[in-house]
Amino acid sequence: MKKPLPEFYCPYSKECYQCCLDTEMTLSEEDITRIEKLGYIIEEFLEEKDGFMALRNIDGHCIFLKNKMCSIYELRPQGCRFYPIIYDFNIDDFVIDNLCEHHDDFDLEIYRPLFDSVQVFVYNLIGERETRMKRTMEEEIKVEVKESKEALEDPLTKEIKKIEREKEQIESLIEQAVIETQDEDVANLEEALKSEMRGIEEEIEELEKGIQSDLASAEEYIKITEDSIKSEIEELEKRRKNAEEDDN
Repeated sequence: MKKPLPEFYCPYSKECYQCCLDTEMTLSEEDITRIEKLGYIIEEFLEEKDGFMALRNIDGHCIFLKNKMCSIYELRPQGCRFYPIIYDFNIDDFVIDNLCEHHDDFDLEIYRPLFDSVQVFVYNLIGERETRMKRTMEEEIKVEVKESKEALEDPLTKEIKKIEREKEQIESLIEQAVIETQDEDVANLEEALKSEMRGIEEEIEELEKGIQSDLASAEEYIKITEDSIKSEIEELEKRRKNAEEDDN
């Protein structure tokens, strides 16, 4: 038998729905999967806020509030089940949210057995946010790398193709001159055209060296950026682990 999700008992839940108005409830990946299985599309009920996934509001209330009741109550998000217990990072402790209409009617000590579950849930949300932000940064780096390479390669590639076309035209002129010209000027014309071709080939070689140099600089910049992001992610992970160790 599946173990029920831990939750706060609210004696006012059948008559009060103030916590469903202008909600900022954050969802875990598990919450999202559970709601999706009900047939809802993510874009319908979710919106991203600073890396966290939150319930969407429609006309000033939670999308699932229907006729003053939660339409998915049995499968509602875990944060809704704990509310109004919240973890206040400013004081590093659990409190009853002062936005709750019945804030003064609850004795927080009665709900102390839920504190560990609430804390695990909160840190799980933070961990999922860090994972999403890391994924987003990696995708942004890939796009930036692609755009940088295209910006470097495109104009240079066009210039090389233009020079190669000119080279082909000169080769064609040489062939035409050999066929049509029968006097002593042929050798001089051919040599002049070949000299011009050598100049073009040298210009192509210089352009190719320039491309390689620019790409090397771009790759070095990309590596520095990736190392910086990796360092930030490691620092976030270290802080999260330290916080968990302190709580234990």
